[in-house]
Amino acid sequence: MPHDLGTPVPAPLGRMADLLGATVRPAARRATPVTEVVITEPGDRSTATPGTLILAVGARSTDLVGRPPGAAVAVREDPALLEAAEKAGTTLLVVPPGIRWDEVAAVVQGELARAAAAADDRSHGDLYSLAQTVAALAGGPVSIEDTAHRVLAHAGSVDDADDLRRRSVLGRSCPEPYLALLREEGVYRRVRESEDVVEVGSRPDLGARRRLVVGIQAGTRPLGTIWLQEGAGPLAAHADEILRGAARLAAGRLVDHYYLGDPTGRVRSHEDLAHGLLTGRFNARALAVHLGVPPTAGASVVAVDLRDDPDGDPAARDARLAEAAGMVAVHAAAYRRNALVAQACGQIYAMLPETGTAGAEDALLRWAGDLVAVLRGHTRTPAQAVVAGTAARLDDIPEVKLRGHHGLEILARTPDRPVASHRGLTSSLMVREALDTLARHGGVRHEGLAALVAHDTAHGTEMARSLLLYLDAFGDVGVVAKELNVHPNTLRYRVRKAVSVAGLDLDDPEHRLAAMIGLRLLTGPDRAVRNAPYFPH
Repeated sequence: MPHDLGTPVPAPLGRMADLLGATVRPAARRATPVTEVVITEPGDRSTATPGTLILAVGARSTDLVGRPPGAAVAVREDPALLEAAEKAGTTLLVVPPGIRWDEVAAVVQGELARAAAAADDRSHGDLYSLAQTVAALAGGPVSIEDTAHRVLAHAGSVDDADDLRRRSVLGRSCPEPYLALLREEGVYRRVRESEDVVEVGSRPDLGARRRLVVGIQAGTRPLGTIWLQEGAGPLAAHADEILRGAARLAAGRLVDHYYLGDPTGRVRSHEDLAHGLLTGRFNARALAVHLGVPPTAGASVVAVDLRDDPDGDPAARDARLAEAAGMVAVHAAAYRRNALVAQACGQIYAMLPETGTAGAEDALLRWAGDLVAVLRGHTRTPAQAVVAGTAARLDDIPEVKLRGHHGLEILARTPDRPVASHRGLTSSLMVREALDTLARHGGVRHEGLAALVAHDTAHGTEMARSLLLYLDAFGDVGVVAKELNVHPNTLRYRVRKAVSVAGLDLDDPEHRLAAMIGLRLLTGPDRAVRNAPYFPH
């Protein structure tokens, strides 16, 4: 919903400081909201309100006294001013030398305009989020520009920014000398003609490091470009793929930018479409038309779980999930042009149209493995993924999504295993379904096994777990003893004792099968022998 046009949209002071290479004093006030900027001269006592950033040109110590709480003052580095501000409790933006006051004002106004645009038009906010995702994945500062070379969004380390980038951000557009170079080298022509990523070499004379650029297109219509600048270190190995995926995602968001104010030119967000398709509440035929794929097309589904700490800070957990969803979206778009990504049940699902071809599962497993490696590296979580399978029609995606959800439940029991396919987990899923059926419907229970588990609970022993591991390992005493960290003779004694307490005959195959099922049923994942393999791996 658009914000109230009479209400200024704030932007954080710390964000402006980062763009200018300035500092906020005290640092704890980096989140101070700024809603307007005014320029004053020495002795000027112009009225300021909370949210005002005062550019105090030639400020004196007395100019810092009596400012309202919530207002901030931008000054040059001066020990006397810093001391006066500390005594007066004034928030300062300390601007480094070499940046003119009109440039400071331009940065502040640009950030305020960006904040207002994000509030009025979600596509702008989405572009900033996309730029941040690309910067994190590709390892360098990122800018997204429209066809008039205006900077719509940017992200990345201020320390890595070269002089050209700083001037582009400050002026909200690319400097003309560099544009002339790009025209001369045919860079814009090349990015308009294909999805290829074009490399632009460093130009120290223009203050420009090496860059990669990709065009953003809707069919044959150019919508803009995404720029990735090389920083202090090398760019990511798959930077080209990351840029291609980001350009495909940006196309839909820039359509909103160009058709802003024309409701007939706008479409429901990809997030809404993806979630509707995943849950079955959106008309799949209509979505197929929107995506440009045949209504009878199939789609593969990959389910991802960050395995985040359920007891951690909910806000931090939600932030990591949103960050991860953005990364999955970029990788999915690079892999399949019409990919959709949605969140559900605290998990992330990638839907990849028309991938049900021979060898598709192996390719998806490799892709999912690369994706999990990226997620683990950036989110610092033990992420896992399941290739759920291919829906024969888009209407079948909710059913395949459920397979992915169940597969992730099974995969959680082997945290060191990053990726699996639903097909590869079939045996475990069958066992779980059989156990769930037995648990729901009751019937015959093995009293001897119940007595064995009760004995362990009463005496603090591990006979039930030892017997289950022994049966799962086909009686390999050496392997199980090593896993339990006991002597083989100790394990043999435990097994004999367990068999005696439970009244089992391990020479009888039905006794062995009953023990394997019964112990799993009695000692489920949250019971006393939690480390027993409740489901086979």
